[in-house]
Order: sequence, then structure tokens, then C-alpha cells
Amino acid sequence: MHDRWNVRGRMITPDAPRGSPTAPAQRPTAGLVPLERPGFGAGLKALLGGYGYLFRTPDLWPLALVPTGIALVLMVVLSIVGVKLAPSLVELIVREPGTGWPWTVLMAVLQILSLAVVLVAALVLSFGLAKPLSGTALERMVRRAEADLGAPPWPEVGFFADMWRALQSSLVALAFTLPILIVLGLVGLLFAPASVVVVPLQLAVTALGGAWDLCDCPLSIRGVPVAARIDFVRRNLAAVMGFGFGLALLSFLPCALLIVLPAGVLGAARLVVTLEQWEATNRAPR
Repeated sequence: MHDRWNVRGRMITPDAPRGSPTAPAQRPTAGLVPLERPGFGAGLKALLGGYGYLFRTPDLWPLALVPTGIALVLMVVLSIVGVKLAPSLVELIVREPGTGWPWTVLMAVLQILSLAVVLVAALVLSFGLAKPLSGTALERMVRRAEADLGAPPWPEVGFFADMWRALQSSLVALAFTLPILIVLGLVGLLFAPASVVVVPLQLAVTALGGAWDLCDCPLSIRGVPVAARIDFVRRNLAAVMGFGFGLALLSFLPCALLIVLPAGVLGAARLVVTLEQWEATNRAPR
């Protein structure tokens, strides 16, 4: 993130117009900041910390229901549509199936794999769309978490501006994950034994896309342009990958996955604040 520091020690958001209110820069003491850039372990710890923070803060639970409810409704609707379209997907691949038990087994495997593909796609789309649709609730949760962490307050963002920034983030994530997921899904459909490798790769790609989308939420609140947000994630890729690895592990726990949006953005807020503190300490004039 390309922060600018003025002579009074106040940090200006990258797209803040001249003369706009700025957030006070709170530089942590050197003893509280790690000597090396936070990495994989910090990302994993931040995600788990987000869940812990949500469970310890009951006044955030009503806000947490908003993204969770929207994601669940979208996931159910998209899953029903996907299940109905899955047989058509198999028919496009095998236009004239043969007879005998080998073809019966092959068609059964293709049906199962096609269901897996459409359900993964439904999962990605539902959470990708739920984030911008519940942007106001998620922003309030992030601001609360950052205030408790001692981060400076950021200027308020309008409803439509916030939704547009969240939508930009989701579009970037979908542009990255969907093509890869489609290719992996086709590989699994055309070569069934490859599903042993394809399914874990699908989970990894989905988790990495989700990590970007969640970590981008605190950055969008600051008004950081999307290009600068991508650069911030690139500089801290190890930490973001640790965050994504945690998401991949939680995908095996359905109960944890239900609240991944609210808990995830809280964890992302913790991670972004940690990374910003490190960069401010190592870049700001002493």
C-alpha cells in the first residue's frame, strides 16, 4: 500500500482528496513489531483470531447474521440450479454413451464429478456475491475490530462507494478462481482418476481466492485503489497464503464455514493491521 506521510505524522489514504480528514498514524513501538515481515504463520493465526474475536464479542453477532444469511440463501439457490444443470454438463461431454457395465460406472463417476464441480462453483459464487451485498455490515465489524486493535479510524465511505469497492474485490477473486476451477473441473470430468489431485487443488484455489477477497475488505475501507490493494497482497503473499490455508482447513468443518464471512473479515482486519504496523515501522521516518 503506497501510504504517504505528512510532516505532522498523519497517514493519508491513497485516494483521499487534498484537505480531506486523515487518520492519525499510530506507530507501534519497535518491541511490539516483529523484526521480519509477518508470514504464513501470522496469516493462519489471524484467521483463527477472527473466529475467537467473534465468539468473544456477542454484540457483533446480529451483524454477523447478515452476511451469513445472504451467503446461505445464495448457496441454496445456486446449488439447486447447479444440481439441475449437472446432467446437461455430462451430456455435453458424452453425447452417445455405450452399453455395458463400464459405461454405467463411467457415467456414474461423471455424474458425481459434475455435481462436485457445480457445488464448488455455487460455493464460490455465493460467498463472492454475499460480500458486496452485505458490505455495510462487514464494514461496521471491521471498524469495530480495528478500533479494539488500536488502529486509527478511517473516514466514512458511502454505501454505494463501499459496495462498488467490495464488488471490485469479488470480481478480481472470481476472475482468478473461476477459470482455474473450470479447467480443473473439466480435467476431473474427462479423466476421473485425476480427481484425487483435482479436488484438493480446487479447495486450494478457492481458499486463496477467498483469502484475497476477505483481506481486501479492510483495505477497501481505507479507500485504497484496487491496484494498490493487489500490490499490498503481493508484498505480503506468504501471510495471505497462511490465511488461505486456514480457510482450506475450515472448509472441512461445515459449522465453521457457516460464519466464514464475518469471522474471516475480522481475522483479515487483524492481519491487515499487523502488516500495516510492520510496514509503517520499517518505512516511516524515525
